[in-house]
Amino acid sequence: MVSIKKVSVIPPQPSTERNFTSRLSYDKTTNSIAYASGKSAYVRCVSEESSESIPDVIQFTGHGNANVTVVRFSPIANSQYVVSGDDQGKVIVWGWSLDKETSAVEINVKSEFHVLAGKVTDISWDFEGRRLCVVGEGKDRFGAFISWDSGNSLGEISGHSQRINACHMKQSRPMRAITVGDDGAVVFYQGPPFKFVMSDRTHHEQGKFIRDVQFSPGAGQYVVTVGSDRKVAVFDGKTGEFLKYVTDEKSSVSGGIHALSWLSDTKFAIACADSSIKAFDIESNECIQSWKVQDGTLNDSQVGLVATSENSLISLSLDGSLNFFQLGNNEMVKSIKGHNKGITAMTVGPLVSGSFDGKIIDWETQPANLYLEHTNLITTIDSSAYPKIASISWDDTLKINGETKMEFTSQPKFSQVNASGITAVVTNDDVLQIINASEVKVIGELKLKEPVSAVGISDTLAAVCYETSKVVEVFKTVDLSVSYTLKTPLRASCTSISISPKEKYLAAGDASGKIPLYDLETKDIKTSRWAFHTSRINSMSWKPSVEDEDESYLVTGSLDTNICVYSVARPMRVIKFMNAHKDGVNVVSWENEDTLKTAGSDGCINSWKVTYQ
Repeated sequence: MVSIKKVSVIPPQPSTERNFTSRLSYDKTTNSIAYASGKSAYVRCVSEESSESIPDVIQFTGHGNANVTVVRFSPIANSQYVVSGDDQGKVIVWGWSLDKETSAVEINVKSEFHVLAGKVTDISWDFEGRRLCVVGEGKDRFGAFISWDSGNSLGEISGHSQRINACHMKQSRPMRAITVGDDGAVVFYQGPPFKFVMSDRTHHEQGKFIRDVQFSPGAGQYVVTVGSDRKVAVFDGKTGEFLKYVTDEKSSVSGGIHALSWLSDTKFAIACADSSIKAFDIESNECIQSWKVQDGTLNDSQVGLVATSENSLISLSLDGSLNFFQLGNNEMVKSIKGHNKGITAMTVGPLVSGSFDGKIIDWETQPANLYLEHTNLITTIDSSAYPKIASISWDDTLKINGETKMEFTSQPKFSQVNASGITAVVTNDDVLQIINASEVKVIGELKLKEPVSAVGISDTLAAVCYETSKVVEVFKTVDLSVSYTLKTPLRASCTSISISPKEKYLAAGDASGKIPLYDLETKDIKTSRWAFHTSRINSMSWKPSVEDEDESYLVTGSLDTNICVYSVARPMRVIKFMNAHKDGVNVVSWENEDTLKTAGSDGCINSWKVTYQ
């Protein structure tokens, strides 16, 4: 009997978009940040030490196929309530509970409402944790005040003619709320029920976007707004009247401002498109500290910001990096890098991963190293000659540590690498190449007789499955002219091939989720009972170091979001873990006999403990 259990998660970074603000939220009780990434909402502990009250990562996938756009913690301490909104106008309030014995996290949806007809751009809780202000895009309205438990209306948002970018509710009495948008308007409300009091369209430039707004903490004496016009405007927190601009000629802003966050009642910080973070004292109008993130490239543009204490900040770069700063320290404390797109390639010895946007992350370094190596999907990564990292991409190149070493004459459509770093590549013009990627050496090349849908490689064998005939052909890697075909063709298009370590078996996963297992000695099917997936097989991996391959195990990952562990000796016995990755499992690999690693379209890398009983 075999069982598997998830033991750790490397989460994706927050989603970002050029010229738009990405929202970050911080909870002091759990020392965690909340953010949106793809179709999931994440709660991520930022403490160096693990906590018993919260796991390192919580992933919420309740928004279905909608992209999550904003995640906010409830202001009530220890409530463990979170609200998230998506690009289809839905708002969900949810929470979690932790089983201390099993460390299992149970997600509980508290309420769910369709608030807007378009994208939700921001959400704010009131200080009692009972009311929500939801803003964004829409047809007849751009926002709403609602009760989080019933969804009842608690007022009306008006005064805007275009999309509302940000909102905030004053965290004390008397209750106030404020919204800012693409129309350059700052609109002030009082309540509850909340109603329009006044609007200001003169203190930010017309035609420019106001991107963020926040009341000061505590009594809410001030409100600060920032936008693409590079202005920092201050309003009275009770009346909404304009007070002044915060300007410091010694520390001017050369790019639009995306976000702001209060450090204390009188100090706040801003995140700028010119890759800078600046902290100000609102009463003296002085810039008390300024940081510049790396080289100031486009990817270093700062699009999100949240204060974690009176002296600490976390900012978000356009490339998804989370940057940590402290007042009094002129250098960045640390930077956490990772993926924020689906992972398409991974190697586990050592751990290196690549995503469809061309990013490659070396997880062996501390902190993890980000390489913007390619401009398109990564098909294969080879780290067998680490610290050399060889990668093949749909941008038609083979690169080593970011340097182009080989250009393909046609796009490398499919590729797979074996444990020795030998890679089998099939290009769009139906050419099979055997390459030593780390040495940039072509070992063999053969023009195939028809288009191919999958390729696999082991120590001495390479295999392809043809798209039309669905027949699997097996080649000798040292001489591609030597080959044989397996007797029984697949019933559906082959999507993944994996050859067992001792080259006794070949598993061929297809687009319907079935996996015929071929015996390479008899050239016939050993079993066709591996049919526990419901969609295309994206990746397969054989358990290493098995003396008798009849006792071996195969792990598979599918578009159906599930992973399965199959046994050769007992083909009808399968261990299945549902919903391993949102939107599909792209890569599975054995790290050792007892540990699996998987990566998926959600940008996560999961580790699994395998137990044999």
